[in-house]
Amino acid sequence: MLSTLRNIFALVALMVLASPATALPNIRVLPLGDSITKGTGSTGIVGYRLPLRQKILAQGVKVNMVGTLKNGNMVDAHHEGHSGKLLSDINGYWQTPMKAKPNVVLIHAGTNNMDQRIDLDIADKIMADIVDGIFKLSSDVTILLAPVIWANDAKMQANTDKFNPKIRALIAARQKSGKKILEVPIDIKKADLGDSKHPNDDGYEKMADAWLKGILAADRKGWLKTPTPMKESDAPGTGLGA
Repeated sequence: MLSTLRNIFALVALMVLASPATALPNIRVLPLGDSITKGTGSTGIVGYRLPLRQKILAQGVKVNMVGTLKNGNMVDAHHEGHSGKLLSDINGYWQTPMKAKPNVVLIHAGTNNMDQRIDLDIADKIMADIVDGIFKLSSDVTILLAPVIWANDAKMQANTDKFNPKIRALIAARQKSGKKILEVPIDIKKADLGDSKHPNDDGYEKMADAWLKGILAADRKGWLKTPTPMKESDAPGTGLGA
């Protein structure tokens, strides 16, 4: 009898340890950035979005990707990844898709600033404006912010090496003030690139893995809330419910 009770207690303890801290809610996600968010260089122009969508679905929850743009050979293909655009441009793009009230925003942006050497001295301040603007519009949203990925271009990478520590400092400062923001490091190597700055399919798979890791980390912190129930007509043109 005592042995049986011990086995039961051990099984219960194992189940508790194996269970997530919180149940992952459905995910309504806004992918925000430039051509890397769009998926340039990937098969079918799906980038990280298709593998990430599949990985979230594998967690047993629903996912809806929102944005005013739609690209890629996939369902639920909306995003806010504007090819060739700078951070100053992107700072004017996030407002409309935020009307869809995503509970997660993914940001990887600044690549074109680093490449074209534009606004390098204020790029981090523009990123701060984007982050703070999103939080002002939705205080309960979770932002996952990735430093700019490695580029196979020495001059561009030198700019990136100066920019990324400022992004990490931005994240730390917002965390200290109680904001739901996490850094999502993405380890891209030369073999993961299709050209000097865009990932290939393997690189985008790595990005999807990193984003999922960030989503699960945010969920363990209890940050992720069930998306606000909405109809497509509440935020037309954003892919809501697609």
